[in-house]
Amino acid sequence: MQTYVACFDISDDRIRRSVSRRLEHFGCRVQRSVFEISVDSPKGLEELRQELLGWIEDEDDVRFYPLCRECRRKSQNAQGMRVAAFPAAIIA
Repeated sequence: MQTYVACFDISDDRIRRSVSRRLEHFGCRVQRSVFEISVDSPKGLEELRQELLGWIEDEDDVRFYPLCRECRRKSQNAQGMRVAAFPAAIIA
C-alpha cells in the first residue's frame, strides 16, 4: 500500500466535486483541495489517474506526491504538532 498527497486546481465546480468525491474513496481530505490517499499498487494509481484525466479540462491540474512512511512520521503542522496517523485501512 502506497500513500500519496493528492491535490488539485480545478475551475469547474461540478468537476471539482466529482474529483473530491472520488479521492475520498481512497483516503481523507486534509484541506479543501488536498487529500491523503492510499492505493494498493502502482497500477491502482494509474487507473485513478486515467479516470480523473477523463473528467478534467486542459487547464485543470491534479497532482500525486508519494508520501513514504518515514516522511509521514516526520510531518507536522504549523504549530509543530505531529499530523494525525493515516488510517491503517480504508474501506471504499
